Formats: sequence, structure tokens, C-alpha cells
Amino acid sequence: MSTYFKAEKMKYRHTFLWKLMILMPAISALLSAQLTHNYFAMDGYNWWYMLMMPGFLAVACGQIGGKEHKKQNRTIWSLPADMGKIWDAKILLSAMASGVATLLLMVFVIVGTAVMERGLHMTFFNAPAVSNQILAAILIWLTSLWQLPFCLFLVQKTGVLVMVIISVGLSQTAGPLMALEKLFFLVPYGITPRVMCPVLKTLPNGLPAQPGQMTYTPQLMSVPEAVIGAVFSLLWFGVLWYFTRKWFQRQVEK
Repeated sequence: MSTYFKAEKMKYRHTFLWKLMILMPAISALLSAQLTHNYFAMDGYNWWYMLMMPGFLAVACGQIGGKEHKKQNRTIWSLPADMGKIWDAKILLSAMASGVATLLLMVFVIVGTAVMERGLHMTFFNAPAVSNQILAAILIWLTSLWQLPFCLFLVQKTGVLVMVIISVGLSQTAGPLMALEKLFFLVPYGITPRVMCPVLKTLPNGLPAQPGQMTYTPQLMSVPEAVIGAVFSLLWFGVLWYFTRKWFQRQVEK
């Protein structure tokens, strides 16, 4: 499997993908610092998982899955290789890119908060503890993994542009709406914003998770429900990985 992963990684060694892993979280952190000021430590993450990360994942999967799709996959289907492992390598590379980008976002927020506190003497409201920020970064990554096989599958079925429109569109509509529902885990776009409510004390709309705020309910702060959401997101990931892998393998037989 490591050979397939290394081969997949080498294909994109000199592409925009690696710059994107730095650029997107940097833009997210800078915009949040500029526009939310005293809520930067809280909204830096909210802007990432609600706005920037869905776009990053879609574009990253578009690059990783779109290269062969442009040539109707002839370049890989003619190889004496295991198509299932090629699909696995694409998902693992996407997961690595997602993890690095989220890690960088966390670093930018923590460092940015320290610089603004000590250099500009700013006071931040509802600033999460560093331990909560580390936990948030891990959970944002884990609960977003399901999007990778889904986006890679959409690339194969619809092309890159349509996939980006579908993925980003659903994340901006279904995500914030389903996060407020009792059965939020049935539509995975709602899982990450729901899980972040008790971890970062932030509502999906970016407001502090406090009584009196728009869309706030005590149920949103339930830790057990957040755990259920995280578990379901991994189940979604496993199911989508399994079925898209089987589908990709069958394309060679046609």
C-alpha cells in the first residue's frame, strides 16, 4: 500500500495542491482576524470548517481525482495494478492534505492569538483554551474525512466543476441547518458544526454558544451527542470508502 501512496503523492509533487494546503488556512485565519477582531480565537475555526474547508476539500479532491478523469482513467486502468489500492491511495493522500491544512489552521490561530494579545494588547472574547483548540482541530479533521471518498466519487461521475458546486453548495445549506436538528448525524454535513458546539462553545452561525443567542438550545451543548456525531462521521467515512472503492474497481471490468 505504501508504494501506491508514494506513487500517488509523486504525481502531485509539483502541483498547486501543496501551496493550497498553506494558502487556504492562512486566508481563513487572516480574514477572521481582520473581520472578527476580538472573536478571532473562536471564529478562526468556525470560518474554517463552515466556509473554507469544504472548498479546500473539494478543490483538493478535484486535483487528486481530476487528473486521470480528464483522460477517462485510461492512464491507470491500463496498468497492471490493483485499482482498489489506487483508490485507497487517493483517499489517503486527500486525508493527509486535509490533516496538514487543519493543523496549519490551528497553528495560525494559536500563534495569531498570542501575537495579537501580546503585541497589540487585544482581549479575546470566548477564546477556547489551547487544549480545546487541539481537540477541535483533531475532530474537524476526523469528522470531515467522509467528504473525501464522496468528492472523489463525484469527480468521476460529474467532473471537477460540478463536484465543487455540489459539495460546497451542500456544505453551506445542509450543514448549518442539519447541525441544529436532533438527528443531525443522518446528514453528515451537519456533524462537524454540531460537534464544535460543546468543544469550542461556538454555534454553526459563528456566534458564542450562550443562552439568548440566535439558534442556541441547551441540546447543542450535549457532549454525548457530539460523541455520537463523531462516531457516525467515521461510520459514514467507512461506508463511503468501501462502496466507492468497489465501484471504482468495477469500472475496469466494463
